[in-house]
Amino acid sequence: MDIIIEKIPGGFRIDGLEIKGGKCGCTSVLPCCHSWSKLKRNGNVFTQTSKATTPETADHFTWGYTVRKGDVVVEVQMEDARDKRIFSGYYPPALEDWEDRGWEVTSQTGAREDFGLWRCAACKWLYKEAVEKVRFDDLPADWRCPVCKAGKNVFEKIA
Repeated sequence: MDIIIEKIPGGFRIDGLEIKGGKCGCTSVLPCCHSWSKLKRNGNVFTQTSKATTPETADHFTWGYTVRKGDVVVEVQMEDARDKRIFSGYYPPALEDWEDRGWEVTSQTGAREDFGLWRCAACKWLYKEAVEKVRFDDLPADWRCPVCKAGKNVFEKIA
């Protein structure tokens, strides 16, 4: 039961799944989103703590999980917001992705709700497929971010 752990920019790839820490490094040009992800490693225990709430969000909830495979443990805690418009951290893999690879779920609190999230690399605005009712991949090639007008090609899938 060898688990491959690789160092990647901003975090680790564990058993093929990425966990990362990060923040926007915002400037005075854009409003601060107050969101982030922190990643800690203590031996074979990896902990990702993230905050997607901002001073503007009001519909907050928390969720998280702990998974184990052999002597490797991944702990995730997320302070999330249903009404977030921007996010500069990184979402952890879905719990089901760990389970599909044979990881044991040792604890779970709350449930993750956001999937189909794409983030504009220029302004951190979130395209939410569930809200927009159109898959991001189905948008026309000339579609642009409604906030900063960046092209579709600068968006990254985050959840």
